[in-house]
Amino acid sequence: MKLLGLIAGLFLLLVVAACSKSDNSQSSSSPTPSPTASSAPTASDQPTNEADSKVAQDVRQALTSDSSLSTAAQNVTVVASNGTVTLRGNVKDSGEKQRVADKTMQVAGVSNIDNQLTVTQ
Repeated sequence: MKLLGLIAGLFLLLVVAACSKSDNSQSSSSPTPSPTASSAPTASDQPTNEADSKVAQDVRQALTSDSSLSTAAQNVTVVASNGTVTLRGNVKDSGEKQRVADKTMQVAGVSNIDNQLTVTQ
């Protein structure tokens, strides 16, 4: 059962990474992002050390297991580095943006959040 959960988590990570790359290719029709936003970490920037990978995996698990969050919020990009978790993606409203941040802060090993989530409505 744990193996199935791990496989599902890895699949979601791949889907999020693929969606993140396709979102970037469509950015020509949207406003130009600020320089700080373009240098922000993406899923492919996830450090390979075990501690950061574990934190990112635990955050993803916390978000995907919360049925009160929209599918978009459950699939945000999560990158962990030295206790700081960067969240990128779309959420349906400011309340959901806050719930994602709150859920992330509850995960062991998270000391700071760089919340770059975008409200779509």
